[in-house]
Amino acid sequence: MTAQTQADRHGTIHKLVQGDARDLSFLDNESVHLAVTSPPYWTLKEYNAHEDQLGHVQDYEEFLAQLEKAFAEVLRVLVPGGRLVCVVGDVCLSRKQFGRHLVMPLHSDISVICRKLGFDNLNPIIWNKIANANYEVNRGSKFLGKPYEPNAIIKNDMEFILMQRKPGGYRKPTEEQRRLSKISKPDFNEWFQQIWRITGESTKKHPAPFPLNLAYRLVRMFSFHGDTVLDPFCGTGTTMLAALKCDRNSVGVEIDPQYCKIAAQRLSGESHSLFEAARFQYLIQTREKQKWVVKEDIGQGAFSKKSKKKI
Repeated sequence: MTAQTQADRHGTIHKLVQGDARDLSFLDNESVHLAVTSPPYWTLKEYNAHEDQLGHVQDYEEFLAQLEKAFAEVLRVLVPGGRLVCVVGDVCLSRKQFGRHLVMPLHSDISVICRKLGFDNLNPIIWNKIANANYEVNRGSKFLGKPYEPNAIIKNDMEFILMQRKPGGYRKPTEEQRRLSKISKPDFNEWFQQIWRITGESTKKHPAPFPLNLAYRLVRMFSFHGDTVLDPFCGTGTTMLAALKCDRNSVGVEIDPQYCKIAAQRLSGESHSLFEAARFQYLIQTREKQKWVVKEDIGQGAFSKKSKKKI
């Protein structure tokens, strides 16, 4: 591989925006080819304090209404034929905390929201979180009811990977993109199955992470070499890191400055070791005259200070 070829391969651009997923006005219409994300879990996870953190919205219907705003923005910025891939689990409420066992069907409510917005619903993938299943079994007496007696509650050891496609046509990649994006036969046969068994990720740095391996698969499966991948709830930057490894550009939006810092450190460290030609920006979205404006940050690690209103 020549130096020029290597530079072309890894010369991707990655933009981390500390901002609100409900307002992506800094992105042009039809400027993103794929969105991979995991939205906040309603009241279930302990997120850092922030006035605009969706995970802290107490009313479930209001929470769904706010998610709808974010997904409407994703629909706007996606190209025709582009996909929104949403990793989400239902919200299981315990009797100890809420007086009775109850499951809020978040995955199905999101599917309905997306259909009403104009997305085409496609077959989902069921993610069996292996490590998490064992964890739930070990703490069964706290949530699943009295152990070994009838009428216990089914343990929650899976999430849904929802597939939504923007109508209006199908992707038409170049022959070069097709060649560089080809998936091996073993991977293709394994990935395009409806049930995945992948170990869950540690919650040490973020309350609701998903594994890099999962994000890597999804980016490879539903985008082409050189595409732009968006994560409107990017957390600690797993989707962006997967895009970097797959030779895709990325835009990550995260409202929590602490998670942004972790994401910047992860991307900066990875780029120094493997992808020196990749370029980065760390931007902050600020409210001015009731409008969001993207302004430059002081930079983080390998991230540059250059900023534009439209990115």
